Amino acid sequence: MTAAKNSDVLMAYRLETIKRHMPETLACIEDRAVHFGKEAYALVRRGLRGEPGCFYAVENGHVVGQPAGLPSGVLKDAAGFMVEMGCTHVCIWPERVWQGRAAGEDGGVQHGAD
Repeated sequence: MTAAKNSDVLMAYRLETIKRHMPETLACIEDRAVHFGKEAYALVRRGLRGEPGCFYAVENGHVVGQPAGLPSGVLKDAAGFMVEMGCTHVCIWPERVWQGRAAGEDGGVQHGAD
């Protein structure tokens, strides 16, 4: 199997993981696509391919994407806080994906927290 074929198979697996096991992550992706356009889907695919700073999500024990170059200690602390605070999922996007969202449209939740 060629490297390109392996990459395609891995991408399909990661997308299927989101669709089947990460419903809140999928809802966030769809929401960003409505507000930000097709580039949201492109950022997800880039993150799933391992490009840092494009997309990263954690939900129901599944992790997809690539964190934005944070030191491993920071990621470990963040994961611990998620568990302590009862977070069910986290989606991390570049800041520009949240631009254009009207004030108050997120119900008072901090941008990026959903």
